[in-house]
Amino acid sequence: MNRYIHCTIAALFITVYAYGFAQNKPGFHISGSVMDTKGRPLAYANVFIAQTLQGSMTKESGEFSFVCTGTGDLTLICTYIGYRKHTRTLKSRPGSSISVTIVMDTQDITAKPVTVYASSFSAADEKGVTLTSMDVVRTPGTAADLFWAVKTLPGMQQVDEGAGLFVRGGDVSETAVFLDGALIIHPYKYESPTGGYFGTFNPFLLKGTYFSSGGFSARYGHALSGVLSMESRDIPGRKTIGIGIGLAAESAALEIPAKNGKLGFSFSGNISNTKMLFELNRCTKTFSRYPASFDVNFNTVYKPGPNTKIKLFMFRQDDKIGVEVDDPDYSTQFYGNGSNQLFNLQAVTLAAKHILIKANAAVSTYANDSRAGVLDITTKDKLLQARASAEYQPNADFCLRIGAELLGMRTDIAGMVPLTREDYDPAAPCMKIDTDYASDRTAGFIETEYLTPFGFSLVPGLRIEHESISGQTSADPRISAAFPLSGSLSVTAAWGVYHQPPRPEYFDPYIGNPGLGLQKSSHIIGGLAYTRDETIFRIECYYKKYSSLLLEDPSVNYTNDGHGYASGIDLFAKHRMGRFSAWASYSYLHTRRKWMDLRELASPYFDITHNATGVITVDLPRNLSAGCSFRYASGKPYTPGPGMYNTERVPPYAKADITLSWIHSFLGSDMTIVYAAVSNALNRINIFDYKYSADFSRRAPVKSSFGRSFYFGFQVNI
Repeated sequence: MNRYIHCTIAALFITVYAYGFAQNKPGFHISGSVMDTKGRPLAYANVFIAQTLQGSMTKESGEFSFVCTGTGDLTLICTYIGYRKHTRTLKSRPGSSISVTIVMDTQDITAKPVTVYASSFSAADEKGVTLTSMDVVRTPGTAADLFWAVKTLPGMQQVDEGAGLFVRGGDVSETAVFLDGALIIHPYKYESPTGGYFGTFNPFLLKGTYFSSGGFSARYGHALSGVLSMESRDIPGRKTIGIGIGLAAESAALEIPAKNGKLGFSFSGNISNTKMLFELNRCTKTFSRYPASFDVNFNTVYKPGPNTKIKLFMFRQDDKIGVEVDDPDYSTQFYGNGSNQLFNLQAVTLAAKHILIKANAAVSTYANDSRAGVLDITTKDKLLQARASAEYQPNADFCLRIGAELLGMRTDIAGMVPLTREDYDPAAPCMKIDTDYASDRTAGFIETEYLTPFGFSLVPGLRIEHESISGQTSADPRISAAFPLSGSLSVTAAWGVYHQPPRPEYFDPYIGNPGLGLQKSSHIIGGLAYTRDETIFRIECYYKKYSSLLLEDPSVNYTNDGHGYASGIDLFAKHRMGRFSAWASYSYLHTRRKWMDLRELASPYFDITHNATGVITVDLPRNLSAGCSFRYASGKPYTPGPGMYNTERVPPYAKADITLSWIHSFLGSDMTIVYAAVSNALNRINIFDYKYSADFSRRAPVKSSFGRSFYFGFQVNI
């Protein structure tokens, strides 16, 4: 099977270049540059001919070049998110060439003014936001993974070497992930108790991303700590074929727009096989089956009219892994196989002059088999969901939004688990697990965005939700505000109440408690935000109170008697000057919980006091670009003996990464990106935890997988 896949990738690669050379037959050669009104080049803008859909993307320098085979009067179109579409007419003369300079004007704002809200970050390709899609790809140490890029933002804790989103003293399960309005219950590849090694979705599949580390509005539920909401791409601007080959992955992509601009298709497939990566770079782990995954994505967008859009997104992913589990008392192998599917249908329409309606229906399934010593369980999930909302905006100062949603969650978990958590010794005592979880949730929300006559904006809202297993109905009031002190400086504040049910396995009749109820948190946030041209600075203070958390109990396994709190300060700064772009984030966290096996108020395992990240990228001559990043986190707490709940800490975490990329056009209509990266350039082996023998007389450190490691590859788009 792998040989067939690799042959297919090779055939596609040859086809791409054959297609590219075919475009070099005598035609009309078009070249030029794209810039903004200040003369700054715009990289990765789409430039194409409307009649033939032949075109190219601009390089870092803003330059482009391609050959068009069309004849007669041709319409040249340039699009760049955040700017108005540029259109001009060219007269085709076969065998000749023409050079054009395109100056893009910023998009006129016809909706309400842009307002910075507490704890909210956007990763769309828009002017003035904190993180762009190309930032995701170019940021050193992210492996072009959206979740890793989000972890460079403030409020995130570096718990291990995975992509899990631990937000402001919250567990990874307390952050909800959405795509096109659909809740994603398994957003990670190679899942683990702390999330997973990578995020599920390729950033090039996404048009925009919204991330909130707290105080999010009533539109979002099922989360105690944070929200990551992604939006898939719309109709592509031109036909594109892409091939990517790297040290541990191969990918193929195809984008096809219809000539009338009403229909578009996007397809991509990715194969990840890490054997070569682990063999080239020394690894501290022993694999019996190297991590491998395969995913396919299909996105169809149809616009039957100027004010209506229908989108169908389909996704399938399979992954597997086999790795040795080291413990002072035993050694065994962990084997995991997982599959993840999503089908989401979304419709958006401007039903009347001031009313926007959004609706989506989705089906997602997940299956996983996990074995390690005494552990042997099979998990199957199925989630059915539907949402609808209406937004009424009669003017730029007021918006009313109402919505409703239905979720039906079904989970089956069967097998054997160790009596003592994470004791995978084949000879360890075990117990049966047989979870038949069926939860139905009904929710509704209402919120308004109001720009007051006094100059400050308010977003009050209320979310009401009913959960069938517990029979509980929660009413969560929320409000956020922003008061501009000047054109660039704003004071932000937010307060809200949030509820979330425990994960399905905690309702198991053997190892859990079917009578568990909803968990609760409340957020109080205040901050200051400065945004001007290419500079962003934000500082926020927060306090979170937790109640009704899960707590181990010897008689009924778990109760809702847990509680805790988290407080901290987050700072974020970003600036671009010429060829240089840099951003830095810092978070201070103090959190305590009486939760799970913590029988008294103590530091949970994700209580990382200090977290800091610095990133700098530079555009070099000859289409080269380089970047470096440095991450620091204070040591993770661990328990050194009986009854000593996380009283000691491992050494601090530190990691430096370097990337170098080169962009070139070999065929005139292509964009080829060659890249190389050095991960953990300082060759530091970080320790994330200690595992102890049953009597605490011996311990073994849990180390990072790699010392200094190298990665390289290339991407071709035609």
